[in-house]
Amino acid sequence: MSPRQRDIRIALVALAALIASVEAAAAQGQPQSSDVPKSESTGPQDPRSTGSVGRSDEPLSDKLDRTGGVIRPPSDIAPDMSVRPPVPEPGTTPVIPPPGSPGGDQTIEPKG
Repeated sequence: MSPRQRDIRIALVALAALIASVEAAAAQGQPQSSDVPKSESTGPQDPRSTGSVGRSDEPLSDKLDRTGGVIRPPSDIAPDMSVRPPVPEPGTTPVIPPPGSPGGDQTIEPKG
């Protein structure tokens, strides 16, 4: 196969992929059939309108200042899913000395 034939084949494959993606995009833009009833709860709602996460029009920076930088989810969403983190026990995290230092791998010379 000559380089020209290879280039033409690549261009045709790229063109076919472009046509397929344009057809897929056009199909997504088609309105649904009119005999399908539309529900008002078909998608995610704006949290500001539900009264949950965005309970007020308070700026986020003010909310962060008031809560010490922590935004907690509402307590009525899933109270049984609350799990406290375990209490850390001292000495449970191993300390790995860097290579070349006392206690570390002496066969490695650190770059200086």
